[in-house]
Amino acid sequence: MIRLARDQRGAAAIEFVLAVPPFIMLLMGALQLGIIACARTGLQHAVDEGARYASIFPRPSDTDIIAKVNSREFGLDPAYTNNPTVTHGTQYGVPYTEITMTYSRPLNFIVYQTRAISISYTRRAY
Repeated sequence: MIRLARDQRGAAAIEFVLAVPPFIMLLMGALQLGIIACARTGLQHAVDEGARYASIFPRPSDTDIIAKVNSREFGLDPAYTNNPTVTHGTQYGVPYTEITMTYSRPLNFIVYQTRAISISYTRRAY
C-alpha cells in the first residue's frame, strides 16, 4: 500500500485535467472581452461618422444619417445591433442633431452564456 501511494505515474495527467478548464475559461473570457472592445470601437466610429455627416450643409435627412451610420459600422453582429436614433433639438438657441446607437450582446463562454452587455453611444452634432 505504501508503494502505491508513492507511485507518481499518472500524476501529470491528473494535474493537466485540473489545470486546463480554468485556463480555457480565462482564455475564452479574454476573447469575449476583445470582441466587446472591438464592438465598442465600431459603434463609436459609426456614430461619429454619422455625426460628422449630420453637420454638413445642406443638412441631410434622418434616413440619410441612419444609412451613413449603418454603412460605417464594423465589429458589430447585426443580430444584436439596434438601429440608430436621430433626434433634433436646440441648446441655447443653437440647433443640434443627436445620434444614439445601442448594441447589446451576451458573452458566450463555452459552458454558459451571460446576460447581455449593453453598449450605448451618443454623439451630438451642431
